[in-house]
Amino acid sequence: MGQVSLFLGIEFHWTHHSDGHVTVHLTQQSFAETLIESIGFDSLGTSTFLTSYWSASLVGSLNWLAHTMRPDLATIVSLLAQHQSNPSPRHMEAAHYATKC
Repeated sequence: MGQVSLFLGIEFHWTHHSDGHVTVHLTQQSFAETLIESIGFDSLGTSTFLTSYWSASLVGSLNWLAHTMRPDLATIVSLLAQHQSNPSPRHMEAAHYATKC
């Protein structure tokens, strides 16, 4: 079968040491980058984001990221979830921070 390199948005980077030990580094960088591309953070202004792209899918994606490998984002995600119906530009900045970390 071979070594896994990507599973459920988690990248695996394997290192085989000369003494026979193996280390693995896990990251969700590709998931975060895909999320950034899918919501257009890099190309949209705040007003466009707030009217067109704020959705439960964004908060859900960030929630998955927080629960799988980034518990430090849980507070941001919780606050964003509370303000989905009336987000401000500061909420967009918090979401942008969460995806760039």
